[in-house]
Amino acid sequence: MPLEIAVKQGQQTTRSMGCFDELEDALTEFNRLINRRNWHQSVTTIALTDTDKNKCLAQYALQEFNHSEN
Repeated sequence: MPLEIAVKQGQQTTRSMGCFDELEDALTEFNRLINRRNWHQSVTTIALTDTDKNKCLAQYALQEFNHSEN
C-alpha cells in the first residue's frame, strides 16, 4: 500500500514530504512531523494518504506550538 505524507500551504498548495510502502514507517514519520516546531506560518495541515485508493487516512491541523521556535 503506497502511502504519501503531504503538507498543505495556504489554500491550495501541497508538498509531498515522503512516500512509504510500510504503514509503520509512514506513521512514524507522520508523528515526527506533527510534533515538529518551526513550521512556516503558511503550513496549515499534514495529511497521510493511501495513494492506491486516493483516501486520506489521517490529517492533522497544525497548532500554535507547531509554529513556535522552542
